[in-house]
Amino acid sequence: MALDEPNEDDSVINQTGYTILVDPQTRDVVDQSGGLTIDYVDEDHQKGYLLRLNKTADGGCGTSGGGCSGCG
Repeated sequence: MALDEPNEDDSVINQTGYTILVDPQTRDVVDQSGGLTIDYVDEDHQKGYLLRLNKTADGGCGTSGGGCSGCG
């Protein structure tokens, strides 16, 4: 994750005061997974933004039963 200026082909998402830029390759991965959840965690052992791909009914990558055994 990096701070950046939008490129021509980026998706620009404005949500609750934040602007998120998503490049086309990442957008494809997020779309295929069923979406993305972004949380902020502030715990003793972990602090920062936590990004989680949502799983689709087939596990997000064509496998049944959830999980991803052969992505990428």
